[in-house]
Amino acid sequence: MTSAATRTTRPLTKSVLEQLRKVREELSLSARTDDLAETFPAASMEILKKAGCLKSVLPFAYGGVSAGWHAESVDLLFNLLRTIGGLHLSCARLFEGHVNAFQLLWTFGNAAQRDSVCRYVSDGGLLGVWNAPSREGELLLCEEEGLGLMLKGPKAYASGAGGIQRPLVTARHPQKGLVIVWPDIVYKVGDASEWSMHGMRASVTRSVKFDGIIKSSHVFGKADDYHSQPQFSGGSWRFLAAQLGAGEALVELMRLELVRRGRTTDSHQRARMAHCVTALETGRKWILDTAYLASAKRPSVEKVIQHANAARVVVERSLLDVMEIVQRGIGLQLLSRDHPGERILRDLTTYLRQPAPDALLEFLGEHAFAKGIATLSGSGDDAEV
Repeated sequence: MTSAATRTTRPLTKSVLEQLRKVREELSLSARTDDLAETFPAASMEILKKAGCLKSVLPFAYGGVSAGWHAESVDLLFNLLRTIGGLHLSCARLFEGHVNAFQLLWTFGNAAQRDSVCRYVSDGGLLGVWNAPSREGELLLCEEEGLGLMLKGPKAYASGAGGIQRPLVTARHPQKGLVIVWPDIVYKVGDASEWSMHGMRASVTRSVKFDGIIKSSHVFGKADDYHSQPQFSGGSWRFLAAQLGAGEALVELMRLELVRRGRTTDSHQRARMAHCVTALETGRKWILDTAYLASAKRPSVEKVIQHANAARVVVERSLLDVMEIVQRGIGLQLLSRDHPGERILRDLTTYLRQPAPDALLEFLGEHAFAKGIATLSGSGDDAEV
């Protein structure tokens, strides 16, 4: 497998990351404001937009750097997500959704649809993926005689609700099954009380309801393309990278605090720091291995799924350990609302609660019994990068 050190980085990819690093302080300050306001982080997303992050997903022909769906851009996207995650995890969640949506729309769209999506993003549009089903019913796509296609129904856990004009949604069609839709209609947003969470408050995750006519060109691909493997499982590396960035930020805050207190020679604090850096490095390696496997030209579907599921387990455990250690290292001060790490700790705690953690363990255990232990540590030798 090609290592990060030997991969080619185009000049444009460096400029996006450099621009983001220039606005680190501005984005960090904005994160606190957004957390208190619990509204869509418009100013923060504008910071990312000016840095070129939103347009980075575009192909080179449209002024982007193919971030997220081109093998050469893996390292760039990994570093973008880490950096944003360490500064403003809610924005990192929204940016990851933007990347995910673009990859899906580009992959399953025809030439005209791809051009439409690229123009939308070029004009500053934000994308998102709203797939979670609602307890109130299913989002349906039906033929209405004399009108066209009617998109009607709810979605749950729609991050960025109200701030994303054209999200990607999945809808059930009576003949075609589950399809990808990129609607351009007004939708209703649920009450703010739906998202009274411990953290990730600025992600503005709400329920939404659609009820309107869409064009046939707003339907992408064929039935169940959304769940196509290995992209569906392999793409989890992106939110893991954002989570890792938040973990890195917490450890850096602990390091700075211990330096300020003159505790760097304390054996217990050194041990805490050692545990943290090894946990972060473990997570980093698993995330990048998964990203490289998923972006290979001809990836092994089985290996990508297995590796992505294992990465989710490893990274969650690593970051839970990091959060516990940082709380012990800094102490009660970390839990003060005035401490910069308090928000990061809350956001990361919340973002780590991804769906079906027990199913991941069951899958990995079943895989190990069926395939043998050696397959768990494979490095993708059967995939061409």
